[in-house]
Amino acid sequence: MRLLWRIWSGAVHAFLPRSNVRTRFFVSPSEVVKQYLLDGEEVVFESSPDIRAWGYNQLVDLLITLVLVVMMFVASDSRVTAFGLILEVLLLGSIVVRYARHRFTRYVLTDRRVMRTSGVVDRHHEWIAWRKVTDVSVRRGLTDHWFDTATIKIQSANETSGFQEMVDVPDPMKFALTIVEMIPASEAS
Repeated sequence: MRLLWRIWSGAVHAFLPRSNVRTRFFVSPSEVVKQYLLDGEEVVFESSPDIRAWGYNQLVDLLITLVLVVMMFVASDSRVTAFGLILEVLLLGSIVVRYARHRFTRYVLTDRRVMRTSGVVDRHHEWIAWRKVTDVSVRRGLTDHWFDTATIKIQSANETSGFQEMVDVPDPMKFALTIVEMIPASEAS
């Protein structure tokens, strides 16, 4: 995947001059996080969703893609082959889009708040200040145990908050313990 990213970024750099447009849209996820930090705010924990868990969640689409390839080779009708090719392109395109979203998602704990940034072109940035956190829940299913991940939901007193759950958080116990340590620390300051 790194090779694909280098090829893609090289192609983008070749066609887009070093300009404000390129630096706004094609920056690393860690740079995106730095753009959202306040003056004097320190990052305590930063992580992206686990790539293994993401890959496991794509298995159904990859199996459908494989079945379509077999059907295209077996079919003698060119319309079936053309239809299969269109479906292949759509499925693989959706997988690439989901990978880009996954690659550009970051879960960040700072000394002032918890943040979630995501998106490549249409970026989303959600956060909750530590003083507003009321509940934290950690949910782990069977696949979460396999990959040592969890879904963590942080709730605030404002139930209509746009903050969403954080899915496939790697090393969830360290993440949850850091949250537990940050809440009292923010109340003391």
